[in-house]
Amino acid sequence: MNGAIMVELRFFGASMFWGMLLLVIYDMLRILRRVVNHNGFFIAIQDILYWVTCSLLIFHMMYQQNNGIIRGFSILAMILGMLIYHAGISDLLVYFISEILNNIIKFIGKLIALLFMPLRIIFNKIGKLFVWLFLKIKKINHYLLKSLKNVFKTSKIAVSENEKGD
Repeated sequence: MNGAIMVELRFFGASMFWGMLLLVIYDMLRILRRVVNHNGFFIAIQDILYWVTCSLLIFHMMYQQNNGIIRGFSILAMILGMLIYHAGISDLLVYFISEILNNIIKFIGKLIALLFMPLRIIFNKIGKLFVWLFLKIKKINHYLLKSLKNVFKTSKIAVSENEKGD
């Protein structure tokens, strides 16, 4: 085969590989989003960072392999590589890896809960003790206030109509 055609075929194959690689990176974002809940703002920030990274990677690839010349068939090859990867294993890979990570996180959460269970029991007992003490102090306080009201009751003095207090 002609050497120039081989160079173009290698460039086409490299473009397909980079298209697959870009979709693998996006699949990592998809896995992250399935494992950790995100709101719309953080998803937008991640997408912006993804596309900036992709543009730098594509520029680097084109600069290294094609002297920085953007050619339509290389973009087509990247899209073709993305389509092949997406139709092949992308969805299965995202599903299984995110399920494995979610199960690992659940297991670690249960393990941490099991390790901290003695502390939880102790704090629960201390909390009940504080509630019991608070209720006892409240009863004692109520009794003291009631008895103080009885001690310091004021007596009313009737004032006759003849006396005028000047």
